[in-house]
Amino acid sequence: MRAAVFHGIRDLRVEEVAEPKPGPREAKIRVKYCGICGSDLHEYLHGLFPQSSFGHEACGEIVEVGREVKGFEAGDHVIAVQKEAYAEYLVCPQERMIKKPGKMSWKRAAVVEPLSGAAYAIEKGGVQPTDTVLVAGAGPVGLMVLLGLKAIGAEKIYVTDISERRRKKAEELGATLVLNPLAEKIPVRIKDLSSGRGVDVAVEAVGIEASLKDCLASVRYQGKVIVQGIFTDRVPVHMLGFVTRETTMIGTNSANPPLAMSWIESRGIRPELIITKVIPLEQISAEGFEVLTKKEKEEIKILVAP
Repeated sequence: MRAAVFHGIRDLRVEEVAEPKPGPREAKIRVKYCGICGSDLHEYLHGLFPQSSFGHEACGEIVEVGREVKGFEAGDHVIAVQKEAYAEYLVCPQERMIKKPGKMSWKRAAVVEPLSGAAYAIEKGGVQPTDTVLVAGAGPVGLMVLLGLKAIGAEKIYVTDISERRRKKAEELGATLVLNPLAEKIPVRIKDLSSGRGVDVAVEAVGIEASLKDCLASVRYQGKVIVQGIFTDRVPVHMLGFVTRETTMIGTNSANPPLAMSWIESRGIRPELIITKVIPLEQISAEGFEVLTKKEKEEIKILVAP
């Protein structure tokens, strides 16, 4: 079968490899789509992380199940949260699979996992519908957080991004106001919008120093900063303001698929709206990862179709 094999930084090659065989509690899946995650992009640029999950936003059809698998069978359409999915076939433990509802499109199924990350962050952060929220970054992570905030009924959601296309997408998805951090100082504008108080919650969804500092400087006294962006560089933080304003900052790095599925089914959330491009496996480097490395990103969410 064909699979994308990581050989080193910015060296991802599509090669012929042996088809995987499922273990007793695993299923073999013919992959329909695998989304390029922000964490995958960081690994592409900096090297695989320990316990790497490179290529994990998958969906497809089960073609074979292990002898101990229960509740799944060949022919089932599933969402699979399992690494090494940039390939024609994937083996996945049964506990990391969710049956795709019959009416759910394949494209929607492909982005349930990133919406699940937003669900986890919002729940762990204890975000309430009455909170005013700043989302720093309108890439896939930030836009999924925006959709999640809309799902819980938040009414005041400010979103920032340097990309015009991503700002427009945030507007389309219901942000209260979208701001360009290159054109104005975000903490100053947020204080103006909140009569000097600041937002209740800020979500860092990029993984860079500037957006984290915007979040820390934009929350109110005893406000909360949720960090969901992946940082590969160290960030200096001035701790005096952090301490005197009694800010809470938490990191999130997991997923809550049941909550995300409930948002889709009962709140009408449409995470597939962030998809901007679908590419064949052979173009995964040139038309996928390399496109996403550009400073002025035109694409938002890219799906790979093996």
